[in-house]
Amino acid sequence: MSDTPALSRRAFLGTIGAGTVSALSGCLGSGDSASPSSLSSWPPQTDTDGVVLRSVYSRWLDWAEGRFEDAYGISFRNWEDPVLWDYHPAETDALSPVLNPIHHHVLDPVSDRLGNPLNSTHGPTRAIDIVDVRPGWLEAGVENGFVEPLPVEMMPAWENIPERFRDGVHRQDGETYGVPTEAVLTTLTYDTDAFDECPDSWDVLWDDRFDGEVVLGGGYWDLPLIVALYTGQDPKSPDDFEAIRDALERLKAQDVTMAYRDEVIEKFQSDEAVVGTMGQSMAYRARFDHGLAVDYTVPREGSVYKCYYQLVPTDAPNPMAALRLLNWLSRPEAAAELFERERAVPAAGVGDELSHDVASYIRWDDSWTLYRTFPLSDDLSIRYGEIMRDVF
Repeated sequence: MSDTPALSRRAFLGTIGAGTVSALSGCLGSGDSASPSSLSSWPPQTDTDGVVLRSVYSRWLDWAEGRFEDAYGISFRNWEDPVLWDYHPAETDALSPVLNPIHHHVLDPVSDRLGNPLNSTHGPTRAIDIVDVRPGWLEAGVENGFVEPLPVEMMPAWENIPERFRDGVHRQDGETYGVPTEAVLTTLTYDTDAFDECPDSWDVLWDDRFDGEVVLGGGYWDLPLIVALYTGQDPKSPDDFEAIRDALERLKAQDVTMAYRDEVIEKFQSDEAVVGTMGQSMAYRARFDHGLAVDYTVPREGSVYKCYYQLVPTDAPNPMAALRLLNWLSRPEAAAELFERERAVPAAGVGDELSHDVASYIRWDDSWTLYRTFPLSDDLSIRYGEIMRDVF
């Protein structure tokens, strides 16, 4: 019988298309350290001299590693993107692809690249202190008991997290289970040479003048919410799903292109697209790093956003050292470096650490009407999911 922990059906559905919540379930450590929630005062006390992360932000953490060690005498290793933990044993259990890649098999990527099988045997053989997660992973992890609540009210840098980002999927039952790292805003991006003035409504995506020249590069779950805004509805509480379905079908009929990350920039770069949806950080890259004639806006109907998070698994062996690192990475200096090195818009405030022009371009205007994509209710996830599968 497998000892894989049971994953609820709701949590499983929340991870589809996002990756694997196994980044949480498999981080099994010695369990000999106090829980973060037991912290009574700052700073946390720890005797460890090392922390292990799974993070997509490798360049940012390369910058941080020596500086954090100089400050606290604690080194850390980053074992890179959690979704790359790719061991998938054949199981009949429908949930096993979600849990097994890490729960049963933990790879040290350095040893694995060197072909050392002793360091990539059935495990768990390693333990992780901090994991990068997307909203669906975090929600599923909390529901299944894989994530530690964090004493954010004691963390000095928590004050650097804007109020807008202090609520969300990481806040459940009065507890905070993750520190927002990256803020992802879906924007209306357009070719400035193709428009005499900035478009101010999502309806430009349905303008037949741009048939075949629209690219959709926001997140999968962002699109139905944006379509709800286009149809004049509250995207978190729509009452006319047929209008949303009809609008998506019309959009598809106009030969739109679905793209992901750099593919969106490439569509503008090749003149295949003149307007579409794009993450704010991607719009910055297109304009300033690639020199394209593009700009972004948030239309009058509003837009959607989400955060990515860092969390501490329940069995992290060094949770107190992890708290110190999470706090250190949320300071303005570190937040600014997240943008400079990863082109990721930081959730934490950057203060005066970025140039005025850069800070102004990525600043979120208080006049914008913004909705959090997550959490979605079970019913809304199902209804939006059915429509997206039917249309696309």
